[in-house]
Amino acid sequence: MNLVAKTFLAACCLLSLSVSAELIHTDGAWRLKPGSASDTWPTSRTEEVLRTIDQAENLAILREDRAAFALWNKLIEKEAGTDAEAVALLGRARLFTRGGQFDNAEADLDALYKSHSNFSGFGQAVQLAFDLAGKYERGERRYLGGWFPWFKDPLHALTIYDKILKIAPNGTLAEESLIHAARLAEREDRKEIYNELLERIVSDYATSKYAPEALERLAKLRGSESLGADFDQASTQEAADHWRTLADQFPQDPRAKGAAEQIKVLRDRAARARLNLGKFYWYKRNNPEAAKLMANACRSLSPESEAAKDAETLLTEIQVSQNPPKTIADRLLGTYPRPRATADTKPTVVGDELDTLGFRKEAPKSATETERR
Repeated sequence: MNLVAKTFLAACCLLSLSVSAELIHTDGAWRLKPGSASDTWPTSRTEEVLRTIDQAENLAILREDRAAFALWNKLIEKEAGTDAEAVALLGRARLFTRGGQFDNAEADLDALYKSHSNFSGFGQAVQLAFDLAGKYERGERRYLGGWFPWFKDPLHALTIYDKILKIAPNGTLAEESLIHAARLAEREDRKEIYNELLERIVSDYATSKYAPEALERLAKLRGSESLGADFDQASTQEAADHWRTLADQFPQDPRAKGAAEQIKVLRDRAARARLNLGKFYWYKRNNPEAAKLMANACRSLSPESEAAKDAETLLTEIQVSQNPPKTIADRLLGTYPRPRATADTKPTVVGDELDTLGFRKEAPKSATETERR
């Protein structure tokens, strides 16, 4: 084997060994994990990389950012693909964050997520991303080039929180990212995003410490979507269900104390919707049977509510009176015609000239010689 080939092979072996080396953060410093690299990896290079990392971190502590940047850049360039690069990317991202260069910090974190998913300091990178999202959320300005102040962009925090959920859905910050994103979406009046985030907490993190808050917020959101007893009551029923879930699953939570009263109010609203329909059928459409049906539905839905008491009054009035009270329109134009009661529930017999679907029957025609052809 010639000298060039031997040199190339040695370089390849050295590169593969450096990639296999794992750096861990212990006792406030980055160290080589025992057994993560071959004994043939040059000790001088190991010491040099670790010494450079320590020096860069110390410079960052002393606020010597320019010198720290130079060392991080050197490591990123020379140690591409190794854990040393991941440490450098994380260190540089911290400097960018501190200097207000949020875009650059996010770019470094993205590079770390993409190439170093097994990095022992991955959790620190996720924590830094969470802190960065918090800065956006609080309305801190980012600085272009490190000096030019740019517009506030609190909604960008939602993008970072979502990224955290994708790269670490089972991590310790996943639940916090969801609830922080939900609170931000509510403040920024992004109802669709707000609703989606709350639903995700309730469904994917049902045992989370933030689940009671999410249930309460979801119940209030559903309750606010109901426009009153004269409108559709689907959201009212959903709000009551969320309050009931909160009371059943988290009875010791302070938020559950008011659940019973909220359920009572919501059930009364839903019951009153049936009562209003009953009054409409009785007073406006002269239809006592439909009115009694709606009044009884009101009583069944919420027997102890005020709407149920009003339904009892309506049923008594229908039973006592033969006809509803006449309005001015009734006196001028006549009473609305009462629907005819159908005593016979058998299907109407179709005439001989019509088939069962109501189409006219046609006598079969004999096929002529021409039609056969």
